[in-house]
Formats: sequence, structure tokens, C-alpha cells
Amino acid sequence: MTLKTHNIKPSTKTKSYDFGASQWKHVMKLLGLVVVADRRVFPETVDTYVKAMRELAIVIDPSIVMTNRMIKDWLCLNKEALLADINSLEYDSVLIETLSHMKSLPHKLDVVTAMMRIAIADGDYSDMKKMFIKKTILYWNIRPGKA
Repeated sequence: MTLKTHNIKPSTKTKSYDFGASQWKHVMKLLGLVVVADRRVFPETVDTYVKAMRELAIVIDPSIVMTNRMIKDWLCLNKEALLADINSLEYDSVLIETLSHMKSLPHKLDVVTAMMRIAIADGDYSDMKKMFIKKTILYWNIRPGKA
């Protein structure tokens, strides 16, 4: 028995969404804002942030190399800037600007889920964390039951 191969097309794996370094910066910033929302950072929150970023990397782009050390370093290097954004009167604008850069991201529900996990990691689901999550859900128009 012979196998006909002329009708078999080579597998071409194409990404439906190109997620570059600049988009990762915005995801890390959005989740980082939740980490510093209470103006203090706990080890549990940092650990949850690192784990959430690693899981998002696998979901969004499995080919990316993102280590725990890289994620912790990014958070450490940007912590003061994130705190400055939180302490400014324009934190709303910062949040909206960050979200606007990710408007075509197909994994919004995964990002919101990561935000929730980070928000409750230290046992204090504060008003600021709730506000960030609610505004993200509203801005991205995420509906209940949306898969």
C-alpha cells in the first residue's frame, strides 16, 4: 500500500497575534500596578506576580523565554516608577494608557485572572486593587461567562 503525499500540506504554525517586547512591558506594568497598589509590597504578592507572569508567558507566547529572575528584576527596577504612578493623582490615566496598548490582546481574561490572583495574594483585597481590576474589566468590556 502506498501513501499519497501530494495532497498533504506542510503544517504552518502562524500566530494570530504578534506579541512583542513592548506589549510585555505593558502586561508587566499592569500587573505591577496591582502589586504596589497598597503602597507596600509583600513577598507573597511578588511570588504570585512571578508565577502569574510565567503562566501568561506560556499562554500568550510559549516561545518566549521569561525566567523568574527576569520577572523579579523587572519588578525591582520598576517598583519606584510604579509607586510614583500610584501616588500621583493621575493613576487613572496611567491605568487607561497601559490598557489601551493591549486592546487587541486576545488573552484579556487571563490577564484579569492574573490581576485577581495578585490582588488577593497578601490577604488584603483593598479598594485600590478592586478599582484597578474593575476598570480593567470595564475598559476591555469583559462580560460574565465570556470564554
